[in-house]
Amino acid sequence: MKFRFCGDADCPDWVLVEINTLSKVSSVKLKVLAQLVAKGLTNPPIDVEKAQKLFSESKLDAEVDLKACIACLSYILSSTTRFSCDSNALQSELQQLGLPREHSTSIKKIVDEHITNLTKKFGDMSLCVNALENFDMRLDQDLGFVLLDLTVNGKTNTVTLTPHTADVLLEDLKEVRKKMVELKDV
Repeated sequence: MKFRFCGDADCPDWVLVEINTLSKVSSVKLKVLAQLVAKGLTNPPIDVEKAQKLFSESKLDAEVDLKACIACLSYILSSTTRFSCDSNALQSELQQLGLPREHSTSIKKIVDEHITNLTKKFGDMSLCVNALENFDMRLDQDLGFVLLDLTVNGKTNTVTLTPHTADVLLEDLKEVRKKMVELKDV
């Protein structure tokens, strides 16, 4: 079966196993644990000490089951965010996977509270290109090379190019600029 919070793919087997473990925790403790995980995802690290205190009163293995529950909740929250899954769909899908209604409602509420922060955090962590701050090009008369100084994040790096490579680079950049202008006009 395909699940939206898993990117319209099958739910991983380990998550299915851990949903069984999550269902053994009270819905109130699950909500507090999910809140700790959500806060840990937006502002690392996850506060494991608070989570251990929370688990110390339960019948579950505080060491093994706690780590598994944190991993499962991290997966659910991050996948829901990554795939822009609606919280109502998430609640329904978690119930289909065997999580009790109160538990899935607790997780839904946490997603509703933290989705904006999670989306921003994951967006900030995604691949981004550093902006070119400055460049300078000069010709080394002695060696016959083109020296290209590139400044990114306040650090200047020098790239040495043969005259042919510099010409090819210039032609490629002209072609890129031409295509960008064409796309801008569309």
